[in-house]
Amino acid sequence: MIGDSSESEPPVQAPPLGEDRLGAPECEYDVAFAEFYSQFMPSLVRFLCWQGAPVADATDIAQETMFQLYRHWSSVREPAAWARQVASRRWGRHIADGPREQLVDDAALQRGSASSLLTSSDIRAIEQRYDVLRLLDKLPPRQRQVLAWTYEGYTPTEIAEELQLTPEAVRANLYKARRAVVAHMRAEER
Repeated sequence: MIGDSSESEPPVQAPPLGEDRLGAPECEYDVAFAEFYSQFMPSLVRFLCWQGAPVADATDIAQETMFQLYRHWSSVREPAAWARQVASRRWGRHIADGPREQLVDDAALQRGSASSLLTSSDIRAIEQRYDVLRLLDKLPPRQRQVLAWTYEGYTPTEIAEELQLTPEAVRANLYKARRAVVAHMRAEER
């Protein structure tokens, strides 16, 4: 369950003693991680935003997740899936903990920072993304989560495995989410 704080991070094999690598300067390990980080970090922040996280929270959670990934880099076989799973669970715990006082207006952050996360310079594409985020805000957290994984290219079976759900539960949430989005779009057209 998304808000279940008893869920732990995905299992990883502990690196052998002396191979934690935290702070190892200029090694192949660091170069590989740095390349992954620079390519994947914007995608991870977007992934969390698709799930309803404000940009500031999404950035914080993504950064914490990447720090954990760095510590286990040598033992993680699928770093993108691992990072999405950890970040998604962290966001779920954040939701379960309840709202916190916000020091910055989320709308201002969305207008200012989100544009740097988008890779398209096409104004229509940017407007469509904001429209999608607005529609997704109307969905329950689990449906948003399943859609976010779907937008990242995962199949229902893969999503079920990552979120520890049954494939049927994933398909049901995906079906409900798609129906709800269509209903909201039709209501707005009227």
